[in-house]
Amino acid sequence: MCGILGAINILGEPLVADEGSCRRALTLMEHRGPDDAGEWRSADGSVYLGHRRLSIIDLSAAGHQPMCNEDGTIWIVYNGECYNFKELRAELEQRGHVFRSATDTETIIHGYEEYGAAIVERLRGMFAFALYDSRRHTMLVARDRAGIKPLYYAWAGRTLHLASEIAPLLAMPGIERRLDLRALREYFAFGKVYPPHTMFEGIFKFPAGHRATVDAAGMHQEEYWTPYRTALSFPADAGEEYHAGRLLGLLEESVRLRMLSDVPVGVFLSGGVDSTANVALMSRASGSRVHSFTAGFAGQAAYDERVHARDAAREYGTLHEEIEITRSDLVTELPWLASFLDEPVADPTVIPIYYLSRLARAGGAIVILNGDGGDELFCGYRKYMQFLRLAKPWRALNALPVSVRRVLAGAGRAAGLRGVRADLLDRAARGVEMYVGSTGPLKGTPAFEEIAGRGDELYEAVRSGRATFNREHRSPDYAEWLSYWGVRSEIENVFLYRADRMGMANSVEIRVPFLDHNLIEFAMQMPQEWKHRNGETKYILKRALAGVVPDRFLYRRKQGFNVPLREWAGGAMDAEIRAVLPRLESDWNAFSPAFLQGVLSMLGGSGVDANGALSWMLFNLAVWYRQWFM
Repeated sequence: MCGILGAINILGEPLVADEGSCRRALTLMEHRGPDDAGEWRSADGSVYLGHRRLSIIDLSAAGHQPMCNEDGTIWIVYNGECYNFKELRAELEQRGHVFRSATDTETIIHGYEEYGAAIVERLRGMFAFALYDSRRHTMLVARDRAGIKPLYYAWAGRTLHLASEIAPLLAMPGIERRLDLRALREYFAFGKVYPPHTMFEGIFKFPAGHRATVDAAGMHQEEYWTPYRTALSFPADAGEEYHAGRLLGLLEESVRLRMLSDVPVGVFLSGGVDSTANVALMSRASGSRVHSFTAGFAGQAAYDERVHARDAAREYGTLHEEIEITRSDLVTELPWLASFLDEPVADPTVIPIYYLSRLARAGGAIVILNGDGGDELFCGYRKYMQFLRLAKPWRALNALPVSVRRVLAGAGRAAGLRGVRADLLDRAARGVEMYVGSTGPLKGTPAFEEIAGRGDELYEAVRSGRATFNREHRSPDYAEWLSYWGVRSEIENVFLYRADRMGMANSVEIRVPFLDHNLIEFAMQMPQEWKHRNGETKYILKRALAGVVPDRFLYRRKQGFNVPLREWAGGAMDAEIRAVLPRLESDWNAFSPAFLQGVLSMLGGSGVDANGALSWMLFNLAVWYRQWFM
C-alpha cells in the first residue's frame, strides 16, 4: 500500500505546478509510504508522477516508483497489491517480456504493453494507479473493483490532478479549498458523502470498478466490472452442500492469496464469524503461528469483545495482543487523526481501527487481514431480517399513489414513529428504494426535513444505485439488492475508507479477503435464500465454515464492532461542537438560521441523541472543519 500523485496537462503544455509544490504535496502522504519516495516529470513538463512507497513485495530498490518500461516510454505510479501477478508475469514472459524486478507493479507495465487498457480486467486484487504512455500522450487511470484503494481527482484548467488522498490535491496550484454544500447536506443526513462528490467542491472520488483514458479530449471513464458482468454457472440441482463447498473454496483461496507478502502478516480478531474465519484459514494456509490483534473499551463490558477474541486466539494458538481504549482516547485522538481524514466520518470505529493498526505496527505486522464485507454479502445484520420481513408490505405501500404515501409518512412523523418502519415510510414518500444503510441520527426531525427540502438530489445516489442494479441484473429478490447496495454504499464509502485511512496513519496495509471480486460475484449471483434461513443470518457462510470454525463462534449472538458513544458522549465533545459549528454556518450560510440551533438543542438528550450518535457525527464534523478550514 502506497501513496500516488499525478498530473497531466491534456494539451501537452507545461504544468503550472513546479517541482517544489509537487514535492510538498507528495510529502503530505509520507505516512502512506515511509520506505521510499520517487518523482518523475516528462521532458516537456506536461506530466508529473510522484510516489510514496510502503514496501510489501520485493523490498529491494528494484521496486522504486515511478517505474518505467525498458525504453522509458511508459511510466506508472501504483498503490495496491495484485495477487495473481506471478501468473500474469509467467504469461507475459512466454510472450517475450523481460522483467527487471519481482514486483507486481512491473507486471502492470508489461501487461499494458501487451493488452492495453484491458490489463485492468486481468488484475486480481486491490489497486489504484496512473499509467502514462508518452507515445500517445495519454494516461490510463484505474481503481479496483470494490474500491479498496482510494483515488481522488480534480481539474485545474486543462490539467488533471490525481492523488490517493485529498490533502495533496489541495496543495496543488489552481485547486481551491471550498466546502461542497451538497456534500455537507449528505453528511448531515447520512453521516457520509456518496461518490463522486467529496466535502470539497471540485474534488471527486474516482469510482470503484472503473478505468479512464485521459487524452486531449479530457477524461473518459468506463465501468469495467460489476458483480454480474461475468455470469456464473450453477448446477440445476445445486443444494446446500454445493454452495457451502464452493464458498469455502473461494474464501480459502482469497485468504491464501492475501497472505502473499515479503513482510509479516497479521489479523484483526474479534471472535466473530468473519474475523475468526480469517484466523482459521490463515492458520491452515501458513502452517505457522498467526499474529492476532484486538481492542477493547475500558469499563464497557457490553461493547468489549476481548473475551471472545481470546477464546479464538486460544483455539488457533495465535500470538495474541490487545489494546484497551478509554474515553479520553476517543475524544483526544480524533483532532489529531483529522489530518489523516480527508472527510468527516460518522462511524466511530475509526478510533479502534487506528489503535489496532498502531498495535499491529508496533508488533511488527505491516500487513493485516480484516473481516469487512461478510455481513453485507451474506445478510449478516439483524436489520437485513427486518427489511426482508417487510418486503411484501413495502411493495404494497409503493403501489399506493405518491400523495397517499406522503400523507402516511407525515402521520408517522407526527406520531413520533421512529426506527425501520418510519424510515421506510419516509423513503416511500420520496420515491426511494428500500436499502440497509446509515440514515443518520437526524432522520425524522425537522432538521432532516430542512436538509431534504433543499432539493431532490439528497437521495440521488440511492436512486442511481437502484437504476444501475436494475440495468445490470433486475431481480425481485430484495436480499440481492440489499447486498449489492451494502457493498456499493456502506462498504465502499465507510468501511474501506476508515480502514485505509487508519491503517495508513500507522503505515499498515489492510487487506480484505471477503471482498475478493470472485467471492463477491459468487455471493451476489447465488440463490439468495441460501444467505438467510428461518431468520438465521449468514446461513450458507456458517455452513461453509462448519468443521473449520467451532459452533460457539459461528452461532454466538452478533455483537458488532461498536463503540460506547452513549456512555462517553458529552463534555469536551459537545464543547468542540458548540465552538466550531457556528463558524461553519457563518462562513458558508449553508442552512437557515434556526437549523443549527435546532440541531444543537438535540445534543445530550434522551431522544434523538440517546445513543450518542448525533454527538459523534457533529464532533467529527467540527474537528474536521477546524483542521481544514479554520
